[in-house]
Formats: sequence, structure tokens, C-alpha cells
Amino acid sequence: MRNLLSIFLLAVLLSGCVSEQDLTLETATSRALDKVPGCGNDLETFNKVNESQEKGNGFVITIQQDCEPKDGEGPQMRSDYTYYVTLNEVKIVKDHN
Repeated sequence: MRNLLSIFLLAVLLSGCVSEQDLTLETATSRALDKVPGCGNDLETFNKVNESQEKGNGFVITIQQDCEPKDGEGPQMRSDYTYYVTLNEVKIVKDHN
């Protein structure tokens, strides 16, 4: 029984390490969204992925950000951010503020 548990734990560890080395669109999108700066001045932040495409060893992710007052009154600000995400880094390509 103890050997079976050891084999199971080893299999879980190995499969977890392999999956961390794979860069998927979902992982790249999540990492890009984590890099988008939040809205300041007590504004609500709404981020939406506008475009994503595989390019080279990574993905190009374009995110549209809307900043709105929390009470819903007043002007909105819109910004676009484009990131190139690889397994090792998340780099901003364009900042369209």
C-alpha cells in the first residue's frame, strides 16, 4: 500500500512539472491580464481580451481596458494593451493610452 501511494505521488509530481512547461492560450491570457495596470483615482477596472494569436514561441494578447467611476456617472476612459507572452516572460508590445 505504501509503495502504491509513493508511485501515485511521484506520478502527480511529474505530471504537474510537465504541465507547467506547456504554454497554452489560456495560460498566456491569464499572465497578460495579470500585467495590465489597474485604473487609478477610485475608478472601476474592466479588462476584456480583444485579440489573441499564436506567434513564434508565444502568444500576442491584446486587452481592452475600460475605467469607469464606481457610481456609473461621468466619462469613461479606454486603453488598449498588447503583450507578447512566452514561457519565460510577459513583455508589453504596445500601450495605446
